Amino acid sequence: MTAPRLRLNLDALAENYHMLRRRGPNAVLPEQAGAVVKANAYGLGAAPVSRRLWQEGCRRFFVAVAEEGVQLRQLLPQAQIYVLAGATTATVDMLRNHGLLPVLNSLNQCTLWAGQGDAPAALHIDTGMHRLGLSSDVDVTKLPQLNLELVMTHFARADEAGHEMNGQQFDEFLQCIGKLEKLGRDFFVSTNNTAGALSHIGQGGSNARWVDRLGIGLYGVNPQLETAPSSAARALATVATLEAQVLQVRSVPSGVTVGYGATYGVQKSGRLATVSAGYADGVPRLLSNQGHVGFKGQKLPVVGRVSMDSLVVELPESCALGEGDWVEIFGSTVPVETIARQAQTISYEIFTGIGARVQR
Repeated sequence: MTAPRLRLNLDALAENYHMLRRRGPNAVLPEQAGAVVKANAYGLGAAPVSRRLWQEGCRRFFVAVAEEGVQLRQLLPQAQIYVLAGATTATVDMLRNHGLLPVLNSLNQCTLWAGQGDAPAALHIDTGMHRLGLSSDVDVTKLPQLNLELVMTHFARADEAGHEMNGQQFDEFLQCIGKLEKLGRDFFVSTNNTAGALSHIGQGGSNARWVDRLGIGLYGVNPQLETAPSSAARALATVATLEAQVLQVRSVPSGVTVGYGATYGVQKSGRLATVSAGYADGVPRLLSNQGHVGFKGQKLPVVGRVSMDSLVVELPESCALGEGDWVEIFGSTVPVETIARQAQTISYEIFTGIGARVQR
C-alpha cells in the first residue's frame, strides 16, 4: 500500500483561470489577472500550478513572504512577484536581489523601500480589514518617493456580495487612489480576490488598470456564502482530488463497534473497509461518523472515529470496493466544500492542511 495521493487537473486550473478573468463586464487580459500562489498554492503545489498559469498568460503572482517569492523566482524568472508581507530589514536584500515587489504596508516599510532607489513596489491601503496596510486617510503627500507599480486593498466581506461594507471599502479606496493620482502617480489598481471578482464588487474606470488577485477560485472552490452561488461560481471546475487506498475489507456481524471510543455500532451484518488516510494526512477528525468518501460515484459513509493514519467506511451490499482500490477523500464526488462544512471550517484550511506524506 502507498501513501495517500493528491491529483491535480491542470486543465481544470487553466479553465478556471480564464473563466474568472473573463467573467461578466469586468474581463481583463491574461497578464492582468494575478494568481495567488502563497502557502504552496494553497497546499496544492506551487510549482505545477504556477508553471501552468504562466503558460496560460498569467504574469502576476502573489505570495505571502519573501522566501516563497525566492522559490517562485527560480521557477518563473520573468514573472511579476508580489510579496504581501512587504519589506522588512530582514528581507529587503532578498527582495531586491531577486526582483520581488514588496506590498508596502506601513510608513516604516515605505521609508525602508524608498532607500532602495527606484525599485518598484506595491502599496496596500487598509479600508476596513485592520490587518495590514496604511490607513485610507493617510496623508499621501507625506509618503516618500516610491516607484509604485500597483496599489491595492482587500475586502473584508467580499464573500457576502450584497454587504454594505464592500461598497464602503471601495469608496474609501477610490478616494485614496484619487489623491495619489493627483500627485502624478501612474499605477495598476487591485481590489478583487476571487469572491470580489465573482461578485463584481471592486472595479471602475478603464479595465486596463485593474488587476484581480485570483486565489481559491483557481483551485475550483466557490468562496461565496450565498445559498445560490452565481453561475460563474457553479461553473468552477474541480482541480484537486485527494485519494487513498483501501487497506482491508472485512465482514462483520451486527452489534460490533468501530474505532476508538466505540462511537459507532454496526446495525446489521455487512462489510467495513479501512482506508489509509487519517488526520495526519489532513482528513479532519470531525468527519468521524458524518463524512463520506467517494468510489465510482458512490458516497460511502465514514463510521467510527477518524484515526491518525486511517478511517473506516461501511459498504453497501452492492459496492464492489476491494483491497488496493483507491477512494476519493475529496474531489468531484465529495466536494471539498462539503468536507469543510462538516469539519466546521473553510476549504482553504482543508487544502493547506494536506499532510506532508501525501504524494502530490
